[in-house]
Amino acid sequence: MENVMDQTVEIKARCSDHEAVRRKLKEWGAEFLGRETHEDIFYHVPRGRLKLRRSKSENLLIGYQRPDIRGPKHCLVNLFTCPDTAALDRVLADCLGRKTVLKKERERYILGNVKFHLDIVERLGTFLEIEVLGRRGVDEVADLRAVCEDFMNRCGVQPEDLVKQAYADLLGELPSESAGD
Repeated sequence: MENVMDQTVEIKARCSDHEAVRRKLKEWGAEFLGRETHEDIFYHVPRGRLKLRRSKSENLLIGYQRPDIRGPKHCLVNLFTCPDTAALDRVLADCLGRKTVLKKERERYILGNVKFHLDIVERLGTFLEIEVLGRRGVDEVADLRAVCEDFMNRCGVQPEDLVKQAYADLLGELPSESAGD
């Protein structure tokens, strides 16, 4: 079996002070991976979520299953590198229908097996995501959760900052000029 990171424990939190998080990441020795624009196209699916990500560094079809809860949540992830996102979008949109299109500016950092994302999401605001990467059948979910909780505390994430839904779901809660069809 391939050594693929296919599970995470992760949080998403509103974050009004990206600069404070940047300072902490620098202090901890996190590696800055870059800043770029992402376009995520979400499709209607019967279970989980399916999105096509277009960006400078990655063009991926991402299928994932994750509960909608506040706080650290276990997520099962399947990734497919996509050489032709336009063609794949046509097929998926025709067969499944688009749920929404989301655009964000993302700064990416990594420290060991922990990814940090500082996001500015169009129409939604500023967020911090912490993703602790693991492998199914190898890494214990409880261990990944403990690391996630530690970094939440170290980043100063408060319970009221935590977001339980995906960005696409938050967009769907906005008044009707919302993105996508």
